[in-house]
Amino acid sequence: MRGLAGRLQEYAGVAGKMGAWGLLVSFWGLWFGVFVHFMLPRLHYLAGPGLIDNDQPCGKPECDFSDFWRAGFTARMPVEKLKYLSLPLQPGALFPLPGGYHEGFPYPPPILLPAAAVSHLPFELGFFTWTLAWLALAVAALRWARLSWPVIVLALLSPAVLLNTMSGQLGTAGGALLVAGLLRAPERPLGAGCLLGLLVCKPQTGILVPAALLGMRSWRGMAGFVAVCAALILLTFAVFGWPVWQEYLGHGRQGGVTVLTAAFSPHTAEGIGVSIFWMLRSLGSGVQLASAVQFGMAALVMGGIAWLWARAAMPVLDKAALTVLLSLLATPYGYTYDMVASSIMLVALAERRQWRFGLREVLFWLWPALCPTVSVASGVLFTPLVVALAALTVWQPTALRARAAVLPPRPTGA
Repeated sequence: MRGLAGRLQEYAGVAGKMGAWGLLVSFWGLWFGVFVHFMLPRLHYLAGPGLIDNDQPCGKPECDFSDFWRAGFTARMPVEKLKYLSLPLQPGALFPLPGGYHEGFPYPPPILLPAAAVSHLPFELGFFTWTLAWLALAVAALRWARLSWPVIVLALLSPAVLLNTMSGQLGTAGGALLVAGLLRAPERPLGAGCLLGLLVCKPQTGILVPAALLGMRSWRGMAGFVAVCAALILLTFAVFGWPVWQEYLGHGRQGGVTVLTAAFSPHTAEGIGVSIFWMLRSLGSGVQLASAVQFGMAALVMGGIAWLWARAAMPVLDKAALTVLLSLLATPYGYTYDMVASSIMLVALAERRQWRFGLREVLFWLWPALCPTVSVASGVLFTPLVVALAALTVWQPTALRARAAVLPPRPTGA
C-alpha cells in the first residue's frame, strides 16, 4: 500500500508540473497574441503619413505615452503659443492630441525631463524611441544586478512588461531599477542608492526603498538615494521653472485624487489596479474606510520591511522579492503594469530552484493578463490577494527553515 501511495503521489506531482507548464504556455501565448494585435497597427503608423487617432486598448494614441509626450511638449513650450501651433508630427495633426488626462497630469515633475526630451521627436517615432530606451535601461540595470540572461529575457517577456509596452508606460525600467538597486545595495550601497533615486520619477514604485535602506543601515545608500532625488528635483526647477511644480501641486495633485477616489468600475483603469484601497472600493467600501485600511497596511509593511532588512536571516534575493511584492500592497495608486519588479523576482527565484515552480507562481506571473477578465466577470479586484499569496510563497521556505532551526530533532527509531 505504501508503494502504491508513493507512486500515486509521484504521479500527482508530475501532473501538477505538467498542468503548471500547460497553463503558463497557453495563457502566455494568448496574451502575446493580444500584444501583437495591438502593437502591429502602430508599426503601420511609421510607414506613411496619417492623422493620429485614438487606438486600443486605452482609447488614446499609444495609451499613456500620449500623456507623457503631451506633458513634455507643454512643459518646454511657451503657453501663449500652444493654441496657435501646428505640431511637426504628421500632416493635419494638431495639438492637443486626442484623449489624455482632463483632470491634470498626475506624475511628479521629474518625469518631464525624459518626456520633454522625447517630445522633440515626431509622436509615433517618439513612442518607439521611448519604449526601446526604457527597455535598454531595464536590461542594463538587470545586468548590473548580475541576473542571468535567461532571467532577463523571460522577465522582459512577462505579461507585466508586455502590458507596459502596449501602454507606453515606464514600469519596465522602474521595476528593473528597483530590483537592481535592492539586490546590489548590500555590496554597492552608493551606486545602488543612486540607481534607486531615479525612482523619484514614479515614487510609488520605490515606496519601500527608504524603509529597506534604513533597515540595512545603509547610510551611503541613503545618501546616494537622497542626492539623486534632490538633483532631479533641482534640475526640473532649472529646466522648467516653478510653474510646472505649481501645476503639479494644483491641478496635477487634484487630478490624481480624482482618479484615485472615483467610483470603482472594473471596466476602467481601476479594474487592473493593485492596491488594497481599490480592492476595498470594489467591495463597496467608502473612501474613508478604504483610505484608513490602506494607510494602516502601508505603515505595517514599511515597518516589516525595515525589520526584514535589519534582522531577518535570509538571502538578499528573498528580501528583495518580498520588498517588491509588498510595495504593491503599500501603495494606494498602482496598476498591474507596476508588477514588473515582482515578475522579475519570481523568475529569478524560479531559476534558483532550477526552474521548478507551481500554480501559485504561474498565477502571479500571468496575473496582469488575467486581471481584466477576472475583474469584469466578478466586479471585484483580487490583485492584492494574489500579491499576498505570492509573498507567502516567498516567505514560506524561510519560515520553515527558521522553525526547523529551533525545534528539537525528531527521534529516530523503528
